[in-house]
Amino acid sequence: MKYKVTHSFSVPLAKLLHAREERYKHLDQFPDLKNVTLLEETKEGNIITQKRKVSLEGSMPAVLSAALTDLSLLEESTFDITTNTHEFKISPPGKDNVFIIKGKSIYQAAGDGSERSYDVEVLSSLLFVSPIVEKAIEEIHKHSLEKDRKSIAKFLGVET
Repeated sequence: MKYKVTHSFSVPLAKLLHAREERYKHLDQFPDLKNVTLLEETKEGNIITQKRKVSLEGSMPAVLSAALTDLSLLEESTFDITTNTHEFKISPPGKDNVFIIKGKSIYQAAGDGSERSYDVEVLSSLLFVSPIVEKAIEEIHKHSLEKDRKSIAKFLGVET
């Protein structure tokens, strides 16, 4: 299942990119991000590589409860600071067959402001229920992206 999401911001691209990284250094101000733990971060040339653990406590769809014992996801991503392109893969640790979220987001100037656009694909290999799993994960991921958008907007002071 594939989908696209675009978020617009009323600030220049440089401010958006600054907020993208800095808000994780101020988690006390962003309760919606407290379920995210940065496990590893390296920078090599223009590429920032990160591993994050995302807790799913309280937001696990019933269709996945039986398939997962660890209620968390592992996000592995790279961000190219020259192209402002973020590529990511999110899946339950050691359970890629349950589902994988793969995607790419691009941060760019847009008129007087800026935007980030996502191209995302959700894949599941669970027998008989994969379409249900993919739809449930799509809805959860879209909700997560919206929470992330709000945290950036709040950090930027353009939304409360």
